[in-house]
Amino acid sequence: MRNYYYLFLILIFISCENQEKIIVKEPWIKKTTSQWPNFALTNTIKFTDTIYQNIANSFIVDTGYDTIAVSCKHLFMIFKNHNLNTINLGKDFISWSMYPKGQTEKNVQLSLLINENNNEPIGEFNTLKNRDWIIFKISQTNNNIYPLKIRTTPLKKGEFVYSVGWGYEQTSKFPSLIKMKMHKNLGNYYYILTETKNTNPVGRSGSPVIDSNGYLVGIVSGAEGNLGVIGSVKYLTQLFDKYNIKYNK
Repeated sequence: MRNYYYLFLILIFISCENQEKIIVKEPWIKKTTSQWPNFALTNTIKFTDTIYQNIANSFIVDTGYDTIAVSCKHLFMIFKNHNLNTINLGKDFISWSMYPKGQTEKNVQLSLLINENNNEPIGEFNTLKNRDWIIFKISQTNNNIYPLKIRTTPLKKGEFVYSVGWGYEQTSKFPSLIKMKMHKNLGNYYYILTETKNTNPVGRSGSPVIDSNGYLVGIVSGAEGNLGVIGSVKYLTQLFDKYNIKYNK
């Protein structure tokens, strides 16, 4: 009788293991994009003699324990004008704020570049695409800004994802939604095919990339020929591990 009992427990365990995990969609993903919460942001960065306004894209992330701010590392290439040669904001840096484009009153203020690295040179795009994330501590949040939740499982070939952000010359209140298809997984980044037609990629760097359930899967990094490049959340979680940032795994 006891053997039958153990066999029964084993069968229940196997049955539970084989059940597909239920993915809970973000509640806003079923609404029209104009009804989505504010999560796509742009940047204003102040140095003592220069202000960069509405430059690149950014967003904030809910780790499950805290909220951090994110943008693209290759943005540092414009900071060479301030004699900066490494991933460090330098002595002339004053402030960095993120906000929905045209809505500066809904800003998030940043306090610290977490992955500052005095030993990492500011490189060209091809040297950055597999680590194109900068992450910040936040000094002042805004309840009007929605932090994206992370999906830690990798994208599948052919899976559709969506970047949400503004191009360089785009002045509309709402960010563009660009449909993309995952083409190849390179570990810390993906090659993608852009499905949305007549899309100008200039200025879209740093945009969050979400899956069909509304979860963060990457960051817009650049393009190579006909292929787009998005940094994978895999590298973001490597940064979390390196800097002891707790997150839902």
